[in-house]
Amino acid sequence: MLLEEFLRGAEELFRNFKTSGCSRDELVNSLRELANGIDREEFEDMQELHQYISKVLSYYSAILDLPKERVSRRLDNHSVILGRLAKRFLIRSPRELSAMLASAPEPTADVKFAKGVGEARSRLLKEQGIRRIEDLVYYIPRDYDDRRKILSVSAVNPGVRCTFRGRLVNHQTKRAKDIQITTAVMTDGLGQILLKWFNQPYISEKLISNAEYLVSGVAKASPFGPLEMNTPEFELVGPVAQREILPVYSLPSGISQRVMRRIFQKNISVAAYFEEILPPRLMERRDLLGRNHSYYAVHFPKSFFEVEQARRRLAYEELLVFEVGLLKNRKRLQAKHRGVKKVFEGILAKRLVQLLPFRLTNEQERVMEEIRADLRSDLPMSRLLQGDVGSGKTIIAEIAVTDSFEAGFQSAVMVPTAVLAVQHYERLKSHLEPLGIRVGLLIGLSRKSAQDKLKSLIASGEIDVVVGTHALIQESVSFKDLGLVIIDEQHRFGVRQREALIFKGSLVDTLVMTATPIPRTLALTVYGDLDVSCINELPGGRIPIRTLLINESRIQQLYSLIREEVRQGHQVFIVYPIIEESEKVDLKAASDEAEELKKHIFPDLSIELLHGRLSTEEKMAVMKRFREKQTMVLVSTSVVEVGVDIPAATLLVIEHPERFGLAQLHQLRGRIGRSTLKSFCVLVLRGRLSEDIKERLHSFASTSDGFKVAELDLKLRGPGEFFGVRQHGLPDFRFADIVEDSDLLLMARNDAIELITNDPDLITCPLLFEEVERRFGQEVSLFEVG
Repeated sequence: MLLEEFLRGAEELFRNFKTSGCSRDELVNSLRELANGIDREEFEDMQELHQYISKVLSYYSAILDLPKERVSRRLDNHSVILGRLAKRFLIRSPRELSAMLASAPEPTADVKFAKGVGEARSRLLKEQGIRRIEDLVYYIPRDYDDRRKILSVSAVNPGVRCTFRGRLVNHQTKRAKDIQITTAVMTDGLGQILLKWFNQPYISEKLISNAEYLVSGVAKASPFGPLEMNTPEFELVGPVAQREILPVYSLPSGISQRVMRRIFQKNISVAAYFEEILPPRLMERRDLLGRNHSYYAVHFPKSFFEVEQARRRLAYEELLVFEVGLLKNRKRLQAKHRGVKKVFEGILAKRLVQLLPFRLTNEQERVMEEIRADLRSDLPMSRLLQGDVGSGKTIIAEIAVTDSFEAGFQSAVMVPTAVLAVQHYERLKSHLEPLGIRVGLLIGLSRKSAQDKLKSLIASGEIDVVVGTHALIQESVSFKDLGLVIIDEQHRFGVRQREALIFKGSLVDTLVMTATPIPRTLALTVYGDLDVSCINELPGGRIPIRTLLINESRIQQLYSLIREEVRQGHQVFIVYPIIEESEKVDLKAASDEAEELKKHIFPDLSIELLHGRLSTEEKMAVMKRFREKQTMVLVSTSVVEVGVDIPAATLLVIEHPERFGLAQLHQLRGRIGRSTLKSFCVLVLRGRLSEDIKERLHSFASTSDGFKVAELDLKLRGPGEFFGVRQHGLPDFRFADIVEDSDLLLMARNDAIELITNDPDLITCPLLFEEVERRFGQEVSLFEVG
């Protein structure tokens, strides 16, 4: 057993002690037994280890005789004790590191001058983006071979990368059609394993029958007998096998793993030139490895513990540099343009709330006060309001508009489509005009004469709030006293567009709304320099939507449910997916389904079709008829608008749900359950689906919490696909994973705020400042914030 395995086992023993109900005696005996399993070679390699292990065992053996209170303290302290042991023996000392980083090559030299490279190999490396010697540091291993633990052939398990020792029984090369396959059989006397190489006939020349080899790779089960391992690495067993962890790199064509590894071994000391950019106080507070230590350890670690500590430090650095860049840009905006300070008492907003048929939730009131504090400040508001579908974000936006009106300013509400613009306009008109607030609608469908008249009214201040699409920030639209812009989540609205909203030298307040709930720490990154407000509570009286999965055999029961809902005066959505590569096919499927339902299944019900090929006027007419209950069943592609509000809709049927992301399914589900009526979401599974897909859909059906759904979707699809490739300006992090490293992200955010607050120009951290400029430069001012 390796020391690392002992520490993991000990951690698990302590963690389980309180829940397992075992005695102190059993804990101490298990700890001793675990320590006895540590490999002899570990003690030979780490001379003081035996002494330290003895101290740990002695420290915990004492709990047999200590009073309960002191026992609890020692048990609670186990992470600190084991952590010290790990840092002492599993991380290189400064002296060891100094020796490794000696004789470093010139970092800016062309990679062809690196040891072991030359002209021919440099061309191959440059194809991988390695142009200068220092670029080697950034070429991170994709995996590692743990040569500290050599298995026997019979101990190899499928699916796990490992190194085993075996004797070569025989080998041969055969041609199968256009492929040359070299095979070799290895044994340890008890078991066998089959090795294969494809189109590498020279391998056969390197293999020697009856010789002992170390072989590294991933084995897989074979239906024909022994395990198989494709394209493994191998080397003859030397007189002394060195116990080490070796990197496994993605290889350019023409360079073997052994050669690639040798290039890095000879040149990785270039990491010595990577100066520390973090302030000492942050290094100490966050318990971080040094920068050059981390870059070296990522390639040639002493232990996996050291790899993880190195990755953690480098991930934190990436996140800190990013957050500092965002906050610096925010300071730049605030210094360049002051905000529009608003003075109001909230009298009109109070009247608005009193007119509502419901009470605001505690969460809504908290968020409302956060926004009001921003409005009253002379700094420009840059706030993201996020909440689950139906959490009541729109009324908060209305209150902000009302407060802005009371302070003497106009507002603009930007939404992604004309259909939603009309819906927002009608809602705002009904809520705000009784308070004397004049509402206008500016969309491309209006006649030019009507548009010109409306623009004139906006410019003169006779319209107090205007609802429209992105055209609202065009030069032809001018405001008399613009003070607040509210933006729907679907707009890609960057810093430059915000600067386009400067009014009379001041930056207007900006509120971005999103119904795609994501963890707050992640929102801080994805939405750049926005402050984040979350509504984590749904209005009272809502009945949770019940989500069901059915297969084709139950389709008649579904039709009965649709007919029953319509009989009760409720409305139904039936949604089909559209996939760009086969859009025509899916569109035809939705059309065919609508016709089938109309003619053969529900000839007595009013059914219409909504899809992306309709003009905006046609879409609006279809939605108007549906809203007015002239249509009771709407067959649609996924163009059913986010935010479309049909209180009488109680049933949503989604065909081929596997074609949607979970967050998208949750958005679709949000089209129902918008009243006190009981609602159902039915996912229709057709054909043979994999177990993974079924499990994903069952996970979706088991929760109505949008934050949980989005988190699950993020883990399954990754941030790139979840948010759209570079849609929000996320940088390409080498080490940080914005989903898995949420704790580091929050640390980095807090530390960046402290740094920028105390030292806005980073005068005390010049190297950190240089890194921000080098890594992002002007790019940081272009990150999308909504």
